[in-house]
Amino acid sequence: MSNEEFMLRIMEEFNSIKNYEQKRGFLEDLNYHVGQIKYFYDELTPNQTGDPSTTFYRPKQLPKVHQIAYFNLTRGFPKELYGGHWCYIFKYFKTKFVIIPTTSVKADSLPPDKEFQMDIEVKNFTNHYITRLQIGDMRTVDIQRLYPAKGFYDVITDQELIIDNISRILLEE
Repeated sequence: MSNEEFMLRIMEEFNSIKNYEQKRGFLEDLNYHVGQIKYFYDELTPNQTGDPSTTFYRPKQLPKVHQIAYFNLTRGFPKELYGGHWCYIFKYFKTKFVIIPTTSVKADSLPPDKEFQMDIEVKNFTNHYITRLQIGDMRTVDIQRLYPAKGFYDVITDQELIIDNISRILLEE
């Protein structure tokens, strides 16, 4: 089956999905993802080593562990967080980050679910200073998902407290 035939088959299946909003968002994320792949292989790789295995995307500014940064998580499966999200930087590996997506905490928000969430305080962060770690959505992402232009923010909540909570959540049976 050719790539064109395969894409047509996917489009037929895709068109049978009823939720228009999710379909449009998925297409936007797919377009973003294809653009990032094109950038890596067609622009970055030839200008570095010519070999994708030794080419690295590295923004001029990087967030530090224990900061909040903005990432494009793109769409995954239903019930996963997707799109652009502020994320807590848990760990940094050369070309990847282990991140924990965050969600807004509003006046009428329920308390965090201790099984997979934790509220943290962030210094000078948008319109709210409290954000909620969605530890159940913790993941590793490529550095190309980072939006450095949105800035990085320091977390006020003690790092050891966050690590202790994450360890408790991940290691509890």
